[in-house]
Amino acid sequence: MRIISGLHKGFRFPQKAMPHARPTTDRAKEALFNILDQRYHYDEIKVLDLYGGMGSIALEFCSRGVEDVTTVDFNRKSISYIKEISQKLKVSLKVLPTKVLPFLHTTDEKYDIIFADPPYNMGKEIGLLIELLSERKPFVAGGILILEHQSMTKLDHPAITETRVYGQSTFSFFNFVDK
Repeated sequence: MRIISGLHKGFRFPQKAMPHARPTTDRAKEALFNILDQRYHYDEIKVLDLYGGMGSIALEFCSRGVEDVTTVDFNRKSISYIKEISQKLKVSLKVLPTKVLPFLHTTDEKYDIIFADPPYNMGKEIGLLIELLSERKPFVAGGILILEHQSMTKLDHPAITETRVYGQSTFSFFNFVDK
């Protein structure tokens, strides 16, 4: 697992025993950022990474020049690992040690991109997450949710604008604001 592009391109994440984390593959991450590269000026956006895991998505955004990145995770090992790597890379990354759904219930922040990669065994929470984001709409105008999920998990929601499949992982793009 590595950072694909930007200031820290080629940085390899140190191996650590974190069986709870399932990082986005380099292939899928590269494909995702190829899409985002065409749509965003990274120095102008605000990003929220939910279920941060090993922090590879949040740190990829930081490497590409996003100055306002927040990641949320409740696992102590994940929090510690993300903080360690962000300090090593000298990036400004807000790391919030809290559960995702309660955080979303209370935040008043608005984001251009919310990326969520909940653990695959949290099927019910995916529905709750989509419902909560649909209701609270913590997005700026044109803001999107990118939800990474198992390809065999089929989602049907009127806010889905596109779906991209990369092997066992799928990225579903949602727009709750402009609907």
